[in-house]
Amino acid sequence: MHDRSRSKLLRAVLLPLLAATGCDGCPSSRPYTPYTLGSAAPSGAPSSPGGALPDEVGAADAGAVDGDDAGAADAAAPARFTAVPSVPAPDGGKRWPLDGGAAVAAPTGRTFETGLLLDVDGDGARDLVAWARSPDGLRGELLFAPAARPGAPRTLAALPGDLAAQGCAPRVGLSQIGPAMLALDFDPQCGAHLPARAARWIAVIRLPGAASGAGALPELALELRLRTPPPDEALSAALEVADRDADGRDDLVVSVGLAGALRPFPAPAAGSPELRVPLVFLDRPAGLSRDAAQPGEALRGLVASALRDARGKATAPAAAAAAHRLRRLHAALCADAAGAGASAGRDAARAGEALVWVGPSPVRCNEPGLAASIDHAEAVAAATRGAPLAAIAALDRGDAEARSREGSKLLAKLAPQVTAAAVYRSIAAPQPSRPGSLGPLAFEANGDLLIRTARGVVRVDHATLGESAADVPPWSAAVLAGPAELVGVERRCDAPTLLALFRSSPDAVGAMEVPLPLLRDQGPRARGGAASPERCAGTERVPFSPLAASERGFDIALGAALVSIDLRSAAPTSAALSFPLATPAPRGAARSPDGKTLAVPAAGGLLVATAGGATRLWGGDTALGSACVPANGGARVACVGGAAAVIYEAR
Repeated sequence: MHDRSRSKLLRAVLLPLLAATGCDGCPSSRPYTPYTLGSAAPSGAPSSPGGALPDEVGAADAGAVDGDDAGAADAAAPARFTAVPSVPAPDGGKRWPLDGGAAVAAPTGRTFETGLLLDVDGDGARDLVAWARSPDGLRGELLFAPAARPGAPRTLAALPGDLAAQGCAPRVGLSQIGPAMLALDFDPQCGAHLPARAARWIAVIRLPGAASGAGALPELALELRLRTPPPDEALSAALEVADRDADGRDDLVVSVGLAGALRPFPAPAAGSPELRVPLVFLDRPAGLSRDAAQPGEALRGLVASALRDARGKATAPAAAAAAHRLRRLHAALCADAAGAGASAGRDAARAGEALVWVGPSPVRCNEPGLAASIDHAEAVAAATRGAPLAAIAALDRGDAEARSREGSKLLAKLAPQVTAAAVYRSIAAPQPSRPGSLGPLAFEANGDLLIRTARGVVRVDHATLGESAADVPPWSAAVLAGPAELVGVERRCDAPTLLALFRSSPDAVGAMEVPLPLLRDQGPRARGGAASPERCAGTERVPFSPLAASERGFDIALGAALVSIDLRSAAPTSAALSFPLATPAPRGAARSPDGKTLAVPAAGGLLVATAGGATRLWGGDTALGSACVPANGGARVACVGGAAAVIYEAR
């Protein structure tokens, strides 16, 4: 494609997207309404399939152009094509009459459901293109029967066998969406019962043009699969037929959008524009060929827009929400995006893996730096809002190598790195405790360190560093909210978010789970764990730091991400938590006695943050410790190191 055509194509695709997110000074463009694959109309209903009205598809403008090209483009713009919807099959679907008295018989074991009569092969007589289905509707073929040979129908496309989902009640729509293109929409309509293999199937048929000559046959040009997203999210696709590269052939643009929000993420604010990105398929003599530039260019444009908004005080909150929605759209569309990894044998809708497939394979976007750019936009928005910990949490996703240069600079600004030096190593051995429990160390308000040992509590004097028995009862390692106990956080292939696990009482059998406002690929990983965007490794326990527990529930830190878990309702909920925390700090939590300082592993070090004070990233030996706790003000931190408690100070 030459440069001028490419620029027209990019404007044609990106301008509607920029308009949806707000654009000042954009060139004007005449509107178009593509064929939308929404909830399909019931088979046999008088409305057009896919819920589309007859005028919802057209050979849209080739795109707005600048300067003198604008008037020429308007003058040369082709007339809008009006979609032609299929009609229900007559006579119970056994036979379909053609012009002149002939009829097409349905194949053995099939009945016609819906179809179109149009001159496909250019001989002047109307042919039949119809969907023939099995009695249960779970299998079928799109047939072409030429008027000249009505007794010899040809299969244009057959529903793939792996999509025949038992227990579903499919709806089928068929429309002519362009002068030389048909679209068949098979929607399994599974409701609450959602087999792992259930997917919406769209078959695009290319009709022979006049240059092909009489007798030329239609052919299957493209197959799309839209897998059902997790509950509370909705995937949409719109098909637009237009000559995007000005070569005289109709191309296809599939515009994909993801609406709603996973539980427990907040729903988008009313009036928020839907984020949509295109997959572009250019018509070539050998068939439709995907334009490798998309959806990458559109995604990068949306990230750039979010980053601009992230820098404004008034627009930063909306930019943070847009970054999350963009991350979900990226994962839904791109199999090589973080969080879109395959989970063979699992329920794809629950897992939230890549949802858009071209033929038998998911879409690969080849945008390795996009996830880090989204994280950076979210971090800038959080920093603009005055939430440095939320910004650090956004920057701390993935590994340091994946972090953008700008993200690394922002992290260094938000949390300057200091070197931690050990000033004392205890003789008393801290009592071992499992990860995620209240640790065996706790500072007192005067700076003394308490060490819970197997035989009692030992005090380390803050001035002399001498050890002595303390008249303090040992505190429990269990993280308890009334009778409920927090037992862990998991990353699972069959869940799109991290899950907190708790028991309703110490003697309860099994654990209950609460979705957390962190996607499956977010949050820290166990030491030595490696993330792969295209492969999920079963079930993994996620390291976390207890911060507080009360009758209300639990407060925890997953790296720098702070989360509150509320157990007061019948269905426990969770939400992102702001720093500083209002709840008291129990002994053994990753907080100071006054609750104003926390110390959590993040960004390859120990993040020590004080409300109204400094936020610093401690490096050095603290990275080797565990169950770290800070003193008031954050001047000292104590961690379990081997069989001792180690007190550190920043140098």
